[in-house]
Formats: sequence, C-alpha cells, structure tokens
Amino acid sequence: GGGPRRAPERWLPGRERRRPRQGLASHRRRRVCCSGPAARGSPPPAKTEEFKLVYRFPGIKYCRVLSRLKLLQTATTMVMLPPICYLYLQDQVSLNIFLYTTGIAVFAGAMLYGMSYFFRRIIGLIYLNETGRTVKVAHLTFWGRRNDIYCPTESVMTLDEVGDSKRELLLQFKRYNSTDILYFTIKFGHIVDRQKFSQIFGELE
Repeated sequence: GGGPRRAPERWLPGRERRRPRQGLASHRRRRVCCSGPAARGSPPPAKTEEFKLVYRFPGIKYCRVLSRLKLLQTATTMVMLPPICYLYLQDQVSLNIFLYTTGIAVFAGAMLYGMSYFFRRIIGLIYLNETGRTVKVAHLTFWGRRNDIYCPTESVMTLDEVGDSKRELLLQFKRYNSTDILYFTIKFGHIVDRQKFSQIFGELE
C-alpha cells in the first residue's frame, strides 16, 4: 500500500527487567509446604537431593504396629456385625448378643479414629537438606504407612515461637503457612544432629 512503513521495533534494555517478576512469583509458590508426592501441584525436591537425619523417634515403629492392628481389629468387628444382625432378625441370637456385638463395633470404630488421630500426628523422623533450606518430616498415615512432608526451613516455627516448654513430653511442630500441627518428643526421641536441630527449632538451652 501507499501508507508509511512501520519502523522495526528496537530492543530496549528496560524490557528485559520484567521477566524476573514471574520467576519471583514462581519461587514464592514453591515455598509453600507440600505433603506427599503431589500436594497442591508442588512436587517434592528432586530425589538426588540429599537430606541429613536430624531427629528420630524409635517408638514410631510401635505406633505403626498398633495402628495396623487396630485397623485389622475394627475391620474384623465390622465384618462380624452384618451376620449377627441377620441372625438376630431370624430370632437365632438374643438381643443381648446383638447389642453386645454392636457396642463392640462402635467402640472399635471410635478407638480406631482416636488412635489414628493421635498416631498420624506423631513425627517419626526429621531431616534437613544440605543447603539447610528444606525440612522433611516423616509421619504415619491413617493406614499406618509413611508420609513425607516437605517445607521451607523459614516456615517452621521455633520452640520459643510455639510457646511450649522445652521440658514438655510432646512438643508442637507448627508452620506459619499451615494450620496442621504435628508433635515430637525430645524425652523419648533422639536428636541426631543438634546443630541442624537448632537451625530448625532454635536453641534448646
């Protein structure tokens, strides 16, 4: 056409400065704690990244056994309940047996929920990566299996910030960006690396 041609757009140095903002936002999203292999779209650190053991609770293996035994007991009780109900409707068992079996099933379910609620919040292992920026916490799931939580070190509250006495039996593991509370014990647990432990939770003394 006869119109004036548009001059080619020149590169301006200032335009390149907009890109880091996107990277900063992405970095902030990665700082959110993630639980398990795919929590809210944030993958755990690469498997090649090494974590050093900081704290371990030997009693976690007994918690795992009790959790699975309680699950088995509850499942067995629930399986027995329908046949008892059928026999009661056929007048082949007394009301006392029916009520007794139902009571055991309800009690077993309540105990399973209570024990699971407690065991799922007990920390078995605490790790810190080589850079000191990421904490890995291992605890049990409802099924008695291991679940790992990854979170930035700066998101973990120190013992002073939590407000617990350092002589208490159970200490709270709290994070700024999560309402979930886990527990660990210094009395029955072992601090493997005191320096890294202090890096996460502050000084014990």
